[in-house]
Amino acid sequence: MAKSKAISFDSEMYSVKKTNKFVSALIYVGLVVWLLIDLFPLYYLFTFSLKSTNEITGSNVIGLPKEWLWSNYSRVFTLGKKTGVPPVRHFFANGGLEKSFTNSVLVAALTIIICLIAALMATYAITRIVWKGSQTLNSIFMLGITIPMHVALYPIYVSFSKMGILKSYWALIIPYAAFSLSMAIMVCTGFMNDIPKELDESACIDGCGTWGTFFHIIVPLMKPALATMGIYIFLQCWNEFMFASVFGDEAHYTLPVFVSNLKGSNITDWGLVGAGLVLATFPMLLVYVFMSRRIQESFMVGAVKG
Repeated sequence: MAKSKAISFDSEMYSVKKTNKFVSALIYVGLVVWLLIDLFPLYYLFTFSLKSTNEITGSNVIGLPKEWLWSNYSRVFTLGKKTGVPPVRHFFANGGLEKSFTNSVLVAALTIIICLIAALMATYAITRIVWKGSQTLNSIFMLGITIPMHVALYPIYVSFSKMGILKSYWALIIPYAAFSLSMAIMVCTGFMNDIPKELDESACIDGCGTWGTFFHIIVPLMKPALATMGIYIFLQCWNEFMFASVFGDEAHYTLPVFVSNLKGSNITDWGLVGAGLVLATFPMLLVYVFMSRRIQESFMVGAVKG
């Protein structure tokens, strides 16, 4: 037997080059400055909501409040309440902050559910089922990305008016879901094409039909795509203003419309506006913070193949 030769290890060839301490310090300083720049809008918005109008429009625009007016938040909650003899204050029957927040959550949740179900089914039919016209249908769906949402404001208004669904939740849910569908199908198509079709064949051999393969194989593997599109749709619905102000009324206004009504025509209490902006913005930030891991996983799944 031939004598095995020892493999020599050259430490100089595989040594790790150390970064210069001055360069490392510059990098850390740059990162800290970038972090402060990113956090400044949140700091400004939060301190803005705790100041008086005189302080906001005066010399203390950026600094900490001289007097912390937490009462701005309590006053936001008292706006839009119904009064009478006796006073009427019902959670689901007024135009206050609670009602607007409930409307935003309800519209966003139903839009996400409807859009994701429709996008998954459409994508499955286009990518996994062989039939004539599947690519043509996909091209038609992709045309929806090129159409700006608010271009269709007038024709949708006329159609909903004839259908009698204006000033209802469906007047917002239907267009939100429709204009998000094309993007959802495009994202889901990229993810579903990466799923090996051999899994469908294995499921068919095990006795799964079309629906069984869809629910037991495809849907669980599409969770990263669903998380990504869910956040995208949520942000679009939560921030949308034009449709919510035109198609809704006091009972169906969402948070952006409620906050816009805080600004008076002649005199504006800017501290009150700031408190409303904080209550409308921070829930969206919390959703992104808790779902950011899902977004990163979705990008990794979409980028790595094989």
